[in-house]
Amino acid sequence: MKLRLSPPLPLVIRMLLISALGLAARPAAAAPAPAELPEDLTPIYLIQGDGSSSPFSRKRVSTFGLVSGVQSNGFYLQDPTGDDNPQTSDGIFVYTSSKPRVQTGECILVRAAEVAEYYEKTELTTPRSLEALPIDLCGSGSLPAPLAPLPAPNIEPESLLEPFEGMLVAFTELQGVVQGPTKQFSSGSAEIALIADRALPFVQGGRVFQSNPADAAGLIFLGNALGADLPQVGWGDRVRLRAAEPGTPVRAVIDYSFGKYLLLPLPGQEIQVLSRHESTEQAALPDAGAFRICSFNVLGLGRGHDQLPDAADYEAALRQRAAVISGGLQNCEIIGLQETGKPEDAENLARVLADVSGLDYSAIAFAGPGTVNPAFPLTNSLLVRNGRVTVLNAQNEQACTRFSFSVRLIPGQCPARRLPLFNRPPLVADLLVRGPWGEDYPLTVVVNHWRSKRGDESVNVVHRTLQAEHVASIVQARLDTDPDAHVVVLGDLNDFQASKPVETLQHGAQPADGAAREQGHILLWHAFDALSPQDRYTYIFNGASQTLDHLLLTAGMMPDFSGFDIAHINADFPIMQPGGAERAPAGSPVYGSSDHDPLVLTVRPGGGAWIAGSAQIPNTPVELADRAGTVIARTETDALGEFRFFDLRPGAYSLHFALPAHITLRPADAPDRSSAAVFQVEVEPGRATIIELTARDRRADAGAAGALLSIFYGIESAEQADTSDR
Repeated sequence: MKLRLSPPLPLVIRMLLISALGLAARPAAAAPAPAELPEDLTPIYLIQGDGSSSPFSRKRVSTFGLVSGVQSNGFYLQDPTGDDNPQTSDGIFVYTSSKPRVQTGECILVRAAEVAEYYEKTELTTPRSLEALPIDLCGSGSLPAPLAPLPAPNIEPESLLEPFEGMLVAFTELQGVVQGPTKQFSSGSAEIALIADRALPFVQGGRVFQSNPADAAGLIFLGNALGADLPQVGWGDRVRLRAAEPGTPVRAVIDYSFGKYLLLPLPGQEIQVLSRHESTEQAALPDAGAFRICSFNVLGLGRGHDQLPDAADYEAALRQRAAVISGGLQNCEIIGLQETGKPEDAENLARVLADVSGLDYSAIAFAGPGTVNPAFPLTNSLLVRNGRVTVLNAQNEQACTRFSFSVRLIPGQCPARRLPLFNRPPLVADLLVRGPWGEDYPLTVVVNHWRSKRGDESVNVVHRTLQAEHVASIVQARLDTDPDAHVVVLGDLNDFQASKPVETLQHGAQPADGAAREQGHILLWHAFDALSPQDRYTYIFNGASQTLDHLLLTAGMMPDFSGFDIAHINADFPIMQPGGAERAPAGSPVYGSSDHDPLVLTVRPGGGAWIAGSAQIPNTPVELADRAGTVIARTETDALGEFRFFDLRPGAYSLHFALPAHITLRPADAPDRSSAAVFQVEVEPGRATIIELTARDRRADAGAAGALLSIFYGIESAEQADTSDR
């Protein structure tokens, strides 16, 4: 059973009239203003129509209205009176390419503009002229500004906001929780995604995930295109949007941009940060009996024209990434890097990392088709700790295909009539890892950076699926030689865990003869299956947390699996300039160095062990004690009530829960009368111990409302588990 409250009603606030747009008009063009309106005008509400696209698409029309907002490449125009039809918008965007010569509050005639659907946004473009009209031709010179219902979970945003596209709206106040860091664009514009406070209880765990479109429908996007000042915020920060003058309504224009509706506050509206969500997360430091394998997208760490061409900025960026590896990743022994520019960038990072950490690292990287891009070179790389890791062999393993994916052709790379598949070929390295476990641990690491999601995704996903097939074949070849081979595949795969490319990597390609894949066959086990669902994100796009980075390992490594972590030190925070400290949580390593979170796998040769469980109660302290009763680890259940204890020794333990007086816990298969706050656990080597508990509120037995605080969402054992950017 799964409890889910009904979705909230749209956040509708009463209709308000705005009378602050009556600014003095000035000529916007050399043509003289007519004394009355031309007869061949098409009102804006007819241009917009009552559907998602204009009935006048690709036709030229003339119209007029009041300017409600101006941005760098156009302005918003609104009919002075409207048609009182709630299904048609009275506003529209006029695209002028450069900064238009109009001002907010002017009455403007737009002559012979083409009606266009720009990525599904209705707008007027290439007008033959813009003419200032006497303000009295636009009525009173003020605009009615109704509030469109704000987005809410489980409600399609288009059904609420399409009738208001391009219109000025008003509302008393908006307060909510940020769902992704402030997003900055090269144009200077910025966006913030948030969930309104009233809708937050209907978002499971308080975080919007890409895999839950019902929750994502409730995202509200704020933009600064009209001059509002957006603060630098991170996930979980609480913000409030209100008018600068108390007692007056907030004013904003509703825009549609690349698949989402935005509220564009007018200048003068105030966006306050009410509270900050801080984090001091960093990877755990194991003892010498274990080692770690990490993956880290270092975000354009190169000297390309669009990367870090300035020498000082480049050196600062190297130190910033080195601080993350030394602090956030605790000097991981093996690090697969994506988005180093050229091989020498990995070497430079190793040099700086030695200065920062005092440890000696070696860099392995080879040039590929993407390395020679002068604007944004990209190369897969690997860092290994000297003294712990020996490199036996390393090379890029390019694949060739009969399809063209616009990958630069390097002479001799592919045979005739074949084309390269990877701009960033997978880097395959055979390693030996030494430690107190005896013989050196043989390991193969495959570092990946697959085709981006930018552009035509129908082509991109085919490209990534072919890339997945090639990497799966690399793994299969190792397993054909040694069924117990230790292979780790990691990197920025640019797709989701439940996607076709990642599924192909995990299970292998379909047989060439069209036969069904062997039932239950798993080529690689996904390390994310060890985590709580609430923890499975590495990237945030348009307010939705998602997984683009992955780490998978062969069955031969499962007895040595001792823990996995996504170090959430980047994705939740705004990108910081190299060397900057703004928005970095106190006492933490440098945050915001990338838009991807690093991954950390802990391997304990000879027997890893861990506990995975659910107590159904969120945010509850849990202690793990050894046989003698000594507390050896502490954690807290997450928003779903899940908890994990990684990197344990086999043996007897006890779990201690700090429970409110009215809450009881019992094993999921125990009688209702059995309850406790302490549970005995036996941890076996080379496997996960799964703890399933049921929570109950004693007050429910006395007739109080609400029996269960939360529902166990399901966690399978390791043996059962199945499963914009560059």
